[in-house]
Amino acid sequence: MNKIGLGIAVVGIVICLIGGGLFVAGGDKFGSLEESQQYEGRGGEMKLEGYSEGGWLIVTMEGNYTNGRSAIYEEGVNVTLNDNDCNLVRNFTLTNGDGENYFIPTCENSDDTTEDGWIHVGVICDSERKYGNDGKGCPDGTYTWDTNGKLINVWDGEALIEGILEGLAALGSGFLACCCGVVVLIIGIILAFALQEDDTSQYYQDNNQTSSSTTSGAKGWDEQTDYIHKEKEEEVPEESEIAAPEDKKEEKKRSGEYELPPPPEL
Repeated sequence: MNKIGLGIAVVGIVICLIGGGLFVAGGDKFGSLEESQQYEGRGGEMKLEGYSEGGWLIVTMEGNYTNGRSAIYEEGVNVTLNDNDCNLVRNFTLTNGDGENYFIPTCENSDDTTEDGWIHVGVICDSERKYGNDGKGCPDGTYTWDTNGKLINVWDGEALIEGILEGLAALGSGFLACCCGVVVLIIGIILAFALQEDDTSQYYQDNNQTSSSTTSGAKGWDEQTDYIHKEKEEEVPEESEIAAPEDKKEEKKRSGEYELPPPPEL
């Protein structure tokens, strides 16, 4: 298999593992939301510390809004409690030792984004006045709830919203990372096999070209050798032509014939 394709596939696997880690982190974020819970009960004492300046607490109870859900259905659109629930929560109180009430009912809100069967019904310790001008901080101390026996939960608003956003961000990032990792992995596998086939065909093509070059080179050398041999054969004189005069003299000697020298010139 091609090394480039394998490298890309390994990168895809690493990205998938990172996405899985982000999924786990997102789940841990949602699991840690319980740490932001400050109170659960149907009435009684509640101890508060650190909410005199800054921060706020959200009060929830089981139920649905008038839209039939326990969360807003569109960002920026307010949801309202039904008349019975609104009248009920208006009688809730959270008082200190002096009898001063710190609970502010909210029959209308736009910050409940979690579909969990619980609805926002009020706020306490709203020193930042996020829910109206009546908000005020809660000095450290012990307070007493009166909810007419209705089960409520109290959450640290800042920690709750931060945890939800971080959890959603981690889950979204993990999902995108896994999708990208799978795509990269598939591309790597395809390239690994595709590039391997190309390399193999190129290998056979190169071998064929080498064989052809070798064959043509050998053929050319044979033709050159034949040409050299032919030239040598043309340069060497025939043996019969060289030995002819000597053979004639020998024959005359054997037959007793002698050649007379030419007469002297006068």
